[in-house]
Amino acid sequence: MEELTIERIEIPVGDPGAKGLRILHLSDPHLSRRHRRRELDGLLDRINAAVPDFVALTGDLVDTPVGKILPLLLRLRRLRMPVFFVSGNHDQVYGYPALLRVLNRCGILVLEGETTIRTFRGRTILLAGLADRFAPFWGRRRDPDTLVTECREKNLPCIFLAHQPKDYRYAQRAEAALFLCGHTHGGQIWPFHWLVRLEQPFIEGLHRVGKTAVFVSRGVGTWGIHRRYRAPAQLPLLVLV
Repeated sequence: MEELTIERIEIPVGDPGAKGLRILHLSDPHLSRRHRRRELDGLLDRINAAVPDFVALTGDLVDTPVGKILPLLLRLRRLRMPVFFVSGNHDQVYGYPALLRVLNRCGILVLEGETTIRTFRGRTILLAGLADRFAPFWGRRRDPDTLVTECREKNLPCIFLAHQPKDYRYAQRAEAALFLCGHTHGGQIWPFHWLVRLEQPFIEGLHRVGKTAVFVSRGVGTWGIHRRYRAPAQLPLLVLV
């Protein structure tokens, strides 16, 4: 996890009820025993200094069994704003029930097929989250169609979180103003992005699908080979305009 400068990105959204929000999009930390407390603390300090309305943590928080990095994970309590989490495929592998208990201790709200209504800057929005596609092996992924219906019935500006870009279709059907995800690492090492493109509709950056703005973060961590090439790590502060 390299030292990152927060990147401010303006995202046009069609729903005026979402405009003005500042969202710190944190994705794919892949925390493991090779990470040090001071390294994570530096990242958390930069997030706090940016003063976002909330943090959207879109999965792959861990890359090792939870019990082996418990003190590191508990450092997440230092974040001074609401944090909303959806699982990634790595989270599902490395002791997901234990991770849920840690997130609860840190005051992080897990949105796995659920919604929550919150008010920021006088704007009331609906946050929706979907468990990763790997979750069906453990029977934890709520029917996405049910979540879509719930979003549409509540008739509020919606920000939809998932781990993988291919789940944008549910956000589009929910008429969400914004869909946030990660998973791809932007390809991580060129030219592997061509392989990612065979699996995912988007690799990185901002896209528009109907009424929904889709943003795919390259994430802050790495997987497998702990290097990046032509796919730098990313810590975006998204400002809805």
